[in-house]
Amino acid sequence: MKAVILSAGYGTRLRPITDYLCKALVPVNGVPVLERVIRRLAGYGFNEFVVAVSHLGEQCVHYFGNGERLGVTLRFSITDEPQGTAGEIAAARHWLEGEPDFLVYYGDILSNFDVAGLVTRHQQKDPLATIGLVRSYRVATGIAEVNADGRVVAFVEKPPLPQPTNAAIMMFSGRALPWFRKGEDISIDVIPAMLRADEWVEGFIDENAYWHDVGQPASLARAIEAVAAEEGDARTIILGRA
Repeated sequence: MKAVILSAGYGTRLRPITDYLCKALVPVNGVPVLERVIRRLAGYGFNEFVVAVSHLGEQCVHYFGNGERLGVTLRFSITDEPQGTAGEIAAARHWLEGEPDFLVYYGDILSNFDVAGLVTRHQQKDPLATIGLVRSYRVATGIAEVNADGRVVAFVEKPPLPQPTNAAIMMFSGRALPWFRKGEDISIDVIPAMLRADEWVEGFIDENAYWHDVGQPASLARAIEAVAAEEGDARTIILGRA
């Protein structure tokens, strides 16, 4: 099975480290985040990967090569500037033509999401797209409940959202390829357009997954702790600090 990993972008939230290091190579307990994503997906049976990179993307090519070291086949789709998440798929379209289905995984996400369950649901039902969803996402600020007089009657700092949220892990039918266009975003443009056209978009919820956006320092630190716990490693290494 083929998977597309979206690792393009400047990694601005992780500056200054991403001024000189491709964001896909940011280490999590000594292992680049992209390598962790590839190894996890390979464990689910994915053996061919297209990795979309832009800023400092040549560093990934030099580090990973053709993927032989990881036991997979790697191809890199390198653009001078980020194309938007949908645009990155469009740029790699020639590698996906003829595929019945393919996975899209945002490269700045570390999670133990049930990818096998997502794939099975998608293959059984055959929708145009199946979106991975989690319930573990916490908002980045406090949420207030205010009455009609303007008085705050409840306040919760960074609560978990009750609704399932986008895990940035998705399966698409090969029929979906024409929906991806340069300069557009999968979540903002493609999925809403599919729904407006009354296309079948399935949702697969993993109730128990941990999910961390490693593209920002606070969440990166939590991801490192989660990975360390999962691997039984007492060490927590954050961007070179033990």
